[in-house]
Amino acid sequence: MSGFNGPVAVIAGGLSHERDVSLASGRTIARELRAQGVEVTGYDFDRQLLHNLEQDKIVAAVPALHGQFGEDGEIQTLLELIGLPFVGSESRACRVAYDKSISRELLRRAQIPVPDSVALSAQTFRDIGAPALMEHVMDRLGTRVVVKPSRGGSALGVTGVDGLVELPSALVGTYAYYDEAIIERYHEGTDVSVVVIDGEDGPAPLVPVAIDFDKGHEFDFSARYTAEYVGLSRLDMDEEVIERLGRVAVEAHQVLGLRDVSRSDFIVAADGSFVVLETAITPGTTETSVFPFACAASGTSLGEVTAGLLHRALDR
Repeated sequence: MSGFNGPVAVIAGGLSHERDVSLASGRTIARELRAQGVEVTGYDFDRQLLHNLEQDKIVAAVPALHGQFGEDGEIQTLLELIGLPFVGSESRACRVAYDKSISRELLRRAQIPVPDSVALSAQTFRDIGAPALMEHVMDRLGTRVVVKPSRGGSALGVTGVDGLVELPSALVGTYAYYDEAIIERYHEGTDVSVVVIDGEDGPAPLVPVAIDFDKGHEFDFSARYTAEYVGLSRLDMDEEVIERLGRVAVEAHQVLGLRDVSRSDFIVAADGSFVVLETAITPGTTETSVFPFACAASGTSLGEVTAGLLHRALDR
């Protein structure tokens, strides 16, 4: 039924801060693929991984690792080394796209709107001192900013800041997750995510999805997995804006050199203008993630989409 000549690996877990989310993503993908008739074996990112993949005669892999080792090019490099086809972007594209400082600069050069931001390392913060830096940051970006690690996802280490006094402690919290922070201008508007899937005719967007967070909790880790989703086709949003979101998500996917699947996150203002916050390399696939919802809103399923991407990986 599935058309695969052997078992498929779903690789999840790992040792990043996003391990639990990754495990949940892996369980969902495995279940969805089995519903498509695919023989699936689950693996953790550990010392036995490469040995087990080869011993079990795995024919292709779906990395469901988030954060470090999953989206920074590490698992992709390992799969490339053993010649195992896999769903997702090549290692070199992952290394570029995973770093928000680098990826934003590439998007900016392509004239894709991104928030004005400043990257600040923990070393500079310690050596130069907060008082000498914070006022200049606020002068440039305004008094409402968002602080986040330059690497990572799931809103871990992300804090909304309203006023100069809150900024130093927000940076200290962010440095617990990574030693470089992005301080970006706060943009008011609707959170919208657009998943892009590679197909026979090139990359194409799924239905854009609006994310409704509990007010005041839009930066919380838990809020990412309790939010409500609405397909933009059901929102009172101009059709031209919806179409532009899809076009820009595809453009970001291409500018960053991504493959198979990506997810671009936007803030859309009331006047229809928007900025791209980031483009994720491995969109979450938990039961409460955007990706499965976008598939359903587009008339397909996560299992159908992933099985199709596995076939593409095997044909490369």
